[in-house]
Amino acid sequence: MAAATGDPGLSKLQFAPFSSALDVGFWHELTQKKLNEYRLDEAPKDIKGYYYNGDSAGLPARLTLEFSAFDIHGGPCL
Repeated sequence: MAAATGDPGLSKLQFAPFSSALDVGFWHELTQKKLNEYRLDEAPKDIKGYYYNGDSAGLPARLTLEFSAFDIHGGPCL
């Protein structure tokens, strides 16, 4: 944890902007859920996504939503 002492050896916490990437499978699964399960229910739903910031310098980090976004009780997000 970085202390607020101004130690030049410690990195500052920075936030990077990201771009969203919605997979075609996400839209298909959302359509199926809306038609068969959610119907007219407009309450917020929990979903999961994958955040990745390991691309080359100059490229934004990505938040990806796939068909598995609605399986929040499944395996861990990698």
